Amino acid sequence: MRSLMLLLLPAILMAQRPPASPADAFDRELKRNRFGTWLVLEDEGSAWSAAMRSALDEEPMVLLNLPLKVVAGGKQADTLAPVLRERFGWAKGAHWALVDTKGRVRAEGAEAPTPRGLGRAMEQAGTSSRAQELEAFLRQNPDRLDARMALFQEYLAVATRRTQKVLNLPGPQLAPSEPVPVKQLDPEVDLKIWAAAAHQLDTILREGGASPDGSLGFLFSPKIRRSAAEHSPSMIAVLTRHRATLEGLLRRSPESFATWQLWIVASQKCGGWPLQPLLAGIPSLPGTPQGLWPPSGIFEEYLKDARSRSDWTTIREVLEPRWSNLRDAILDGQMELGNKAYSWDWSLGPLLEAQVSQGDIGAADQVLSEAAEVVGWPGLSGKARDLATRLNRPDLAARWGALAVKGR
Repeated sequence: MRSLMLLLLPAILMAQRPPASPADAFDRELKRNRFGTWLVLEDEGSAWSAAMRSALDEEPMVLLNLPLKVVAGGKQADTLAPVLRERFGWAKGAHWALVDTKGRVRAEGAEAPTPRGLGRAMEQAGTSSRAQELEAFLRQNPDRLDARMALFQEYLAVATRRTQKVLNLPGPQLAPSEPVPVKQLDPEVDLKIWAAAAHQLDTILREGGASPDGSLGFLFSPKIRRSAAEHSPSMIAVLTRHRATLEGLLRRSPESFATWQLWIVASQKCGGWPLQPLLAGIPSLPGTPQGLWPPSGIFEEYLKDARSRSDWTTIREVLEPRWSNLRDAILDGQMELGNKAYSWDWSLGPLLEAQVSQGDIGAADQVLSEAAEVVGWPGLSGKARDLATRLNRPDLAARWGALAVKGR
């Protein structure tokens, strides 16, 4: 009991801690950003956030890649606004500043931010960037793959911001689930923006065996997914060059979640690589239970691919045994669903769609009846009704929408 209390003590103390003051929260935020923070305090008639964000996408500010904090002033002021006015002596009006990790103002202005003014502020402050720090480290430690991955992520962020500005793209977006035509950068512009990132990516995939590991490796694929790499011929060329190596790794180790995620992202950025031929060359282990293939790392992409081809038989072959196993585990008390909406999106929903699309209404009714018994999710009947409506089955929509879901 004593050991349990010692384990719980930090959580108990945190629960008893009073909420942080605006000043304390601000100071902690500054400490998280070792290289500084751009700060804007707005006022009535001086909404500078858009101008500031635009200026920070210009050279040389974009190279710093520092975070921006905007605080509302004026009549509907943020609780932090009076703290900033008192701390920095900003009696009235709007202000911007470059603040270091200790809360010291390195440069500031009381006029609308412009690229030229912020450039002078950078020069005055002598601020360096995370990328410069990592570049210096790699010159002394060229074999450190973790540092190279961290540097790549810095280059990736800057290149994405530059690309968004050149092509007038919206903010960061996830890669589309289906390949769509994208505008490519001109070769000369592409090299100027993406050459550094493409070089680092090529080195990482070559030296890291095409599948980076560790905490930075875990973030590797999501960072690429959220980038604008699909607009860069240089990045596409690197990813395509390493495709064979990635697919060789997957054939040798098909349970590698990180490698599957990198393959999926690379496929999306390169316009779509066919999945079925790759999976056809990867046999499952003898004794693998029905429904546990393909591996979890490619499962969602596998379903998307099958649905895009209306391959309802494949979906049923995978999902019916998975649903049976899940149902039995819940009934036996061996597991409890956490995210029940997720179970609909990647299990029940596609399975019911496949069964109805093949005209097997009896099987669909049976699965939904079992789900109402064991899932205990109030949103189940509404989701089922909406699915039936989309499939142009008003009879099922009426029946499924009235389904009583038992709580568990």
